[in-house]
Amino acid sequence: MASSDSNTPRSGETVVLLGTKRGLFTLRSRDRVSWECAPTALAGTRVYNATLDQRGGRQRIFAADNGDFFGTFLRYSDDFGQTWQEPEQGIKFPEESGLSLENIWVIEPGRPSEPDTLYVGVAPASLWVSEDGGVTWSMNAGLAEHPTRDTWQAGAGGLCLHTIVPDREDPQRMWVGISAVGCIRTDDGGQSWQFKNKNTRASFLPDIYPEYGQCLHRLIQSPTQPNTLYQQNHCGVYKSEDGGDNWTDIQRDLPSEFGFPIALDPRHPDTVFTIVETDGRNNFGEQFTVYRTRDGGEQWESLTNGLPSGGGVRLGVLRHGMATDSHDPCGVYVGTNTGQLFASADGGESWRVAADYLPPIYSVTVAVIE
Repeated sequence: MASSDSNTPRSGETVVLLGTKRGLFTLRSRDRVSWECAPTALAGTRVYNATLDQRGGRQRIFAADNGDFFGTFLRYSDDFGQTWQEPEQGIKFPEESGLSLENIWVIEPGRPSEPDTLYVGVAPASLWVSEDGGVTWSMNAGLAEHPTRDTWQAGAGGLCLHTIVPDREDPQRMWVGISAVGCIRTDDGGQSWQFKNKNTRASFLPDIYPEYGQCLHRLIQSPTQPNTLYQQNHCGVYKSEDGGDNWTDIQRDLPSEFGFPIALDPRHPDTVFTIVETDGRNNFGEQFTVYRTRDGGEQWESLTNGLPSGGGVRLGVLRHGMATDSHDPCGVYVGTNTGQLFASADGGESWRVAADYLPPIYSVTVAVIE
């Protein structure tokens, strides 16, 4: 919806939200060629994730505000980042649990059919839900009381629930990703949860195919085939065509089994993008590369046109650092841990720098204004 307020994006604009080490930034464009980058009033803290929720006629930004000194908060803004509010009942563990909130990792809007429902994943690993547009929050007891909970081990970033995938068709089904636990699915609305890690490796463990203990980095679902999932793992890139019951390694000729982000083209869901890295968490050799498959993982191709190369190029991309938009051809956006945002308006064929000299980028999310 158009507005005379210059801070409010207009219908048809593409908006990118960048969560960084020093606050939240917005980018806006009418043509996906020229970009206007601006900070929001949420500044100076670690924003691991942010999302623009347009359901129910809203334009509400949610952001994970992880402070180094004054605590961790979920915040929301109804004026595109100029001012921020806290929920009336936020994310706070019961005192008797002995747990305290470390970081908020991901904010995921619910299904279009449930416009007031949102989900949040945090460390220590737990799933939180709001059914009133983010005003009050409660913890999912089924996951918090999982019978194996005491044996879960943390990954390098802590014991974090970093990925939430509500099934688009079945309102009782959802997947979450936890490091270093793996993929877990509920089929009964969160009352019970089952591990879904079959055939995914944990090469750092004595048993490399455990029931759980994998370090899943990112999980996505096909928009047209709800049983088709892709994941980028500490130990490979995988595809499932049965809702996570079984996984197939589709790494093939990718130069590493290690990487964080993965995204797909919503209009051509067999087209998937990923980035793989060295053990040093940066690009291989002297060329920063995005990889693309157009056939669901049968073949991968290197996309480098416009991306930097040279002996000093050492770029890393974190788990939420890649996103795609809903245009056709789709836009692809990659944020680096050295503060560049690379953008492609043609499905990855060519790239340009949309923003530079930013703090390290933790997350990239994209919305086309309705």
